[in-house]
Amino acid sequence: MKIKCDYCETYINDTDEKCPNCGGVNNHLVRTADHTPRTIEELQKWYEDHHLPPYETTRFFIGIDYKLPKAFGIYEEDGKFTVYKNKADGSRAVRYYGSDEAYAVNEIYLKLKSEILNQKANQNAPKNKGGSKGKGKKSSSGILSAIMDLFALLGKFFGGFLALMFGYYGIYYSPLLVFSLLLIPLVIYCIARLTVLNNKSTLARRLGYVYIAYAIVIALVFGSIGISKSGTQYYRYDDSVYCYYDYHYYEYDPVFEDYCPINHDALPIELQNNPVDYEYDATHIDWVDSFDITTSQYYEDNLMDTSSSSDWDSDWGSSSDSSYDWDSGSDWDSGSSDWDSDW
Repeated sequence: MKIKCDYCETYINDTDEKCPNCGGVNNHLVRTADHTPRTIEELQKWYEDHHLPPYETTRFFIGIDYKLPKAFGIYEEDGKFTVYKNKADGSRAVRYYGSDEAYAVNEIYLKLKSEILNQKANQNAPKNKGGSKGKGKKSSSGILSAIMDLFALLGKFFGGFLALMFGYYGIYYSPLLVFSLLLIPLVIYCIARLTVLNNKSTLARRLGYVYIAYAIVIALVFGSIGISKSGTQYYRYDDSVYCYYDYHYYEYDPVFEDYCPINHDALPIELQNNPVDYEYDATHIDWVDSFDITTSQYYEDNLMDTSSSSDWDSDWGSSSDSSYDWDSGSDWDSGSSDWDSDW
């Protein structure tokens, strides 16, 4: 993104440490920790690194003004960037036209990721090839019984893993305790059922239900602990400000008036051992507004939902970048895309 230099007022990239024109320090430097493409060249590299099929197959033309129907693309001409979609009838809908390369690249980047997931969903969709005839049919009562047993078994494990998930966030620094609380009773129950109890006995079923109830109670208890730990908290130690936000720590940089991520182990030992003693908030006289992480540049670039910069509804923050790798043995069918809408 382009911003104005505070000294000579020429436009520079927000990732430049110094102004190329006057050499002044960029006080609004954006330090990103992700690998999101910000230029057409970076997007082309991202495309290659994820082993995607040729442009003619995916119908995404990066750096090319493609004229034929059924195509998404981005290209630059005379310092202006155009993000477009050629619809099935050959008409063109322009998604973005302007000088902000990072914004333009992000628009086509999000659409490309959406299409990759759409193609993977089509690949994994079950295909109805018709049922087999003839032999091996079970009675309806036998099938019903098997289904009930399966659901009972899944219920036990689901209850355990649900509690494990909540418990991990509640006492994330001691997952061994959560494993012990959930896994040990489950192991004892399974051993008893296999060695002592009749699988279909009333006692076995009742013990199974007891375990489910136990796991749900564990989930509620540790879930409440997790919720209490998920809020934003600020700390001050030796004139340095730290923020705990969404299960991660950040350190405030007074030079750039921005936050950067920091590992829990990198915090001062005193702060790690006695965090309550160093809690800090806006009621302190020396609090400044830039300490609020939700108004920082780092939050805007890395923690805020990326879809807020676009009117296209998507959620990419939780997706691993490796999930967009393409299997060369899979078929890409661009015919499943909606080529009649504007985007």
